[in-house]
Amino acid sequence: MLALQALVTLAAALSVAAAPGITLRVEGADTVTDVDNLKVSTKITNSGDETLRILHHPLGPLSKIPTNGFSLVNSKGSSAGFGGAVAKYVPTVAAANGAFTTLAPGESVTVDRDLSDAYNLTATGAGTYDVKPNELFYLVDDKKEVFTLKAQVSKAHKVNIKGRLAKARPEFDPTSSNHTLTKRGTFTNCIPLQQYVAGVAGGQAHNYAVAGIAHLDAMAIPSKRFITWFGGFDWGRGATIRNILTPIKDVNFDSFRYDCSCTDQGVYAYVYPNDFGKIYFCGVFWKAPATGTDTIGGTLVHEASHFYAIGGGTSDYAYGQSACKNLAINNAGNAVRNADNYEYFIENNPYQG
Repeated sequence: MLALQALVTLAAALSVAAAPGITLRVEGADTVTDVDNLKVSTKITNSGDETLRILHHPLGPLSKIPTNGFSLVNSKGSSAGFGGAVAKYVPTVAAANGAFTTLAPGESVTVDRDLSDAYNLTATGAGTYDVKPNELFYLVDDKKEVFTLKAQVSKAHKVNIKGRLAKARPEFDPTSSNHTLTKRGTFTNCIPLQQYVAGVAGGQAHNYAVAGIAHLDAMAIPSKRFITWFGGFDWGRGATIRNILTPIKDVNFDSFRYDCSCTDQGVYAYVYPNDFGKIYFCGVFWKAPATGTDTIGGTLVHEASHFYAIGGGTSDYAYGQSACKNLAINNAGNAVRNADNYEYFIENNPYQG
């Protein structure tokens, strides 16, 4: 009996010892003149006893594009406006592609970020801000399955900001030598094959949106397909869905501006929601299928839905089919504002009528 108790105690101790852990420490200047100089360094440390594979998730500090991976809150409790990029991302695909950082126990990595690329302080004003990274991390286990872990912030950052509160963004210059103007749109850093694939994707996106609207028009009662991706029917949410899908159906993807310079192997594509018509393709897009799930055409629907000009735009509350189905069940209001839910509704794979 005593031996059994000893084994149980030892097993419990080993379980605690093997618990994964991440700690975060943020450093930067105490005072900043002009938001262009708002730069921070985040030290991410594996504080547990097992090796971690940390995904470069768009909502985390390891993201390689200027996404919403931080919170900036002023002394009045108001959050800085987000003006950065929103991306199509599938955690399981990113894991399979090796788009993660591996940290052994006790090992750290430091990431530098220019927060002016993602945040606008015009509405919240000058003053003191608390800056900290998002605490939820996505990790990959030995079976390449994704799980989440909440990090501990050992040191947030406090900064006083004055001067210019929003970064000036470069305007589109159609005469630039980096751009190629074709009948399929304007392309930056795209080879001919990439231009062709983008054109095919635009046609598919249009067809997907047309079929999606036709499905809505034919519904006498909420279909299984509708309920799967948007939850139970509500007139307000129904109007939101139409206000997003209809402009996507009507948009001319041939007139869009496409940039192929992103090579991130965890991201399909991204946009800046207030820069209508410009899509940045990343590494995963060129491996995406033409039919099925997470397609090239579906990616364009996903990204187009983010634009504020498209029914007010969508967010990324959930990524991937499983998470989006759960979102429709648990929070239909967010589901009708989630880009992936629109993509999976129009791709309709597996087929639901």
